[in-house]
Amino acid sequence: MYTIGKTILLGIVLVSLVFVFYKVFKKLKIKINKQMYVALSVWVLLAAFVRVFEDAGIYPTSFFTVSPGIIILFSIIFLATLFICVKLQKKIELWKSLSIAGLIGILVHLPFFNLKNVEGFILVVAVFTVVLLVMMLINKFVNADFFSFSALSSHMFDASATFVSLQFFGYSEKHVLPTYLINYVGPWVMFVLKLIVLIPVIFLINKYSETEEFRRFLLLAVYVIGLAPALRDLLRLAMFV
Repeated sequence: MYTIGKTILLGIVLVSLVFVFYKVFKKLKIKINKQMYVALSVWVLLAAFVRVFEDAGIYPTSFFTVSPGIIILFSIIFLATLFICVKLQKKIELWKSLSIAGLIGILVHLPFFNLKNVEGFILVVAVFTVVLLVMMLINKFVNADFFSFSALSSHMFDASATFVSLQFFGYSEKHVLPTYLINYVGPWVMFVLKLIVLIPVIFLINKYSETEEFRRFLLLAVYVIGLAPALRDLLRLAMFV
């Protein structure tokens, strides 16, 4: 269970890292585009493998295998890799070298990944697919761009994984406020909570960001913050740990 104190600490770490990443991206003149989303997604998946392997007992429990330590660790590793890949830009595109580096890490972990709960994995994918189709239909009228749509989608993915895990497989929520509401309303409330929080956040980012690059960066941060727990929950459910 995440206590209020740990939740605040995690929030401080995330805000601090977002600030650091923005300064680094700005200094290196890194463009936020769809290709960079691909690269970051690969690295988030790698971090999810490490986190779930701690749940499964493959990795020992330590500061650097649970939050917020794992976030700090992977931020350092990613930034170090980023600097190297920037130096290689004349030979290979940045997003490609970053993706390859992350994929190598994933391939190292794949032999230890034991898919025990195929039903749970498929159910999460199915629920999220339905949610995504509904979002795409609504977006025909709202006309949100790729960056805004992706930010909300990642959190709907997280809500889907949480819903399936709690509703059908006996898992429990770790955060204080969602736990309180889930106990009274049910796991489906996660979708409502995400929408209540994310829609205003995305609206404010789009309305008040000083530059297009800053807007895209903030939406990328929102996307990653949603994708990380979504992938962790999906992999954990798939391994049934």
